Amino acid sequence: MSKSSSRRRTIVIGLVVLVVIAAGVFLLTRPKKARYRTATVERGDVSVSVSATGTVNPVSQVTVGSQVSGTLEKVAVDFNDHVTVGQLLAKIDPRNYESALKQAQASLASAQASLTQAQLSGARAETLYSAQLLSYSDYLQARTDLELAKARRDQAQASYEQAQTNLAYTTITAPMSGVVVARKVESGQTVAASLQSPDLFTIADLSQMQVEVSIDEADVGKLDTGLSATFNVDAYPENIFAGKLVQVRNQPVVSSNVTTYIGIVRVANPGMLLKPGMTANVKIIVRAVDDVLMVPNAALSAKLASTLGFSPVARTQTSGRSGAATTGTSGGVRDSLRSRRGAAGSRRQGPPGESGLPGADGQRRRFRPGAAVAGDSSRPGADPDTAAGAAAVASAVTKTVYVLQSGKPVPREVEIGMADAGNTEVIRGLQEGELVITGLGQGKSSNGTSTRQNRVPMMGGFGGPGR
Repeated sequence: MSKSSSRRRTIVIGLVVLVVIAAGVFLLTRPKKARYRTATVERGDVSVSVSATGTVNPVSQVTVGSQVSGTLEKVAVDFNDHVTVGQLLAKIDPRNYESALKQAQASLASAQASLTQAQLSGARAETLYSAQLLSYSDYLQARTDLELAKARRDQAQASYEQAQTNLAYTTITAPMSGVVVARKVESGQTVAASLQSPDLFTIADLSQMQVEVSIDEADVGKLDTGLSATFNVDAYPENIFAGKLVQVRNQPVVSSNVTTYIGIVRVANPGMLLKPGMTANVKIIVRAVDDVLMVPNAALSAKLASTLGFSPVARTQTSGRSGAATTGTSGGVRDSLRSRRGAAGSRRQGPPGESGLPGADGQRRRFRPGAAVAGDSSRPGADPDTAAGAAAVASAVTKTVYVLQSGKPVPREVEIGMADAGNTEVIRGLQEGELVITGLGQGKSSNGTSTRQNRVPMMGGFGGPGR
């Protein structure tokens, strides 16, 4: 190989090395494009609820016992049998009670004969005493004998009726219509009704069920009768059962220094899917709005400003609601009180029969029937067009979100309403379809951002950022 060829090869290798070094330096020193995790502003339902667990039980249930002792001659029903009122359940051997009834009947006949004889003797003594042919002492004795005969006849009559009742008790019938959920005896078994009635059967009406919910004392003040509730059970995890809270009992239940209260959720059970003793995961809806604009709670995080390199957020109290505050970036904070006055002045009156309040895009907020309005302390189902509904808007909070525009975060103040565990309602300030930043992303998309869709959690709760 000639010296000229070796020199050219060395020069080429050197140039390649320089190009590689220059490319590496350029890649290491060029400005990095920020990646953001975003979410789309979309419509959905936001609800504030109380979550608890409870046990499913029948509304009507009765334990059938025996008033008399004896040997069971017949057991006519089994588990899961449907029975009606008066239907035969079991039969106790009646021979002893039939004999007792005959004896009582004979005693009653003897007492009646003695009474008849005493009545005749008393009438004769009355006649003789009036004619002064009988002494006063004999007259009194005849009257006393008559009263004793009446008492013995009444006693014999009571014994006879008791014997009749005991004989009737040997036939055990259903006191209500329902399903036999428990049978504790067999044919030939002896039952003893000495101190208390022995339990033979349990009958329940499974068409109407109730869930006995254990409510934490921190949540009991938020609940009232009439609120809607949903729950599911482990046996049917895909089925959602709907009911209503009909009672919150005042009797506390203390276990391991934890105080709870029992709430009763009533639910229909036409398909007989719910069975006694099932464990239910209950969500009692305290307040709810349907078909509203919402953003993830992460988009309203107080730490988001510093994460994106903006100035710290200022906070001021803007409403009577506890914890409500107005936030914004430096130089971009607006007077929330003036904003809410303008919002109140721009409230539209909808067509007759329409229920709701103005939303971010001029449409009205639709409140779920049976659920209370946010900020409304009245009974559930209050009309949001009343003063209570207007108070819900007046208590709204102004916060700052960061909208992704041309690949850059732009702060924007929004007015928020109700919040659950995952999302917050946006009353005004955003449009459906806009992208809000929820944090710095780890992945990469075509525009340098990572996106996700809002998800409304199935089991909501109280709270939310800035509440």
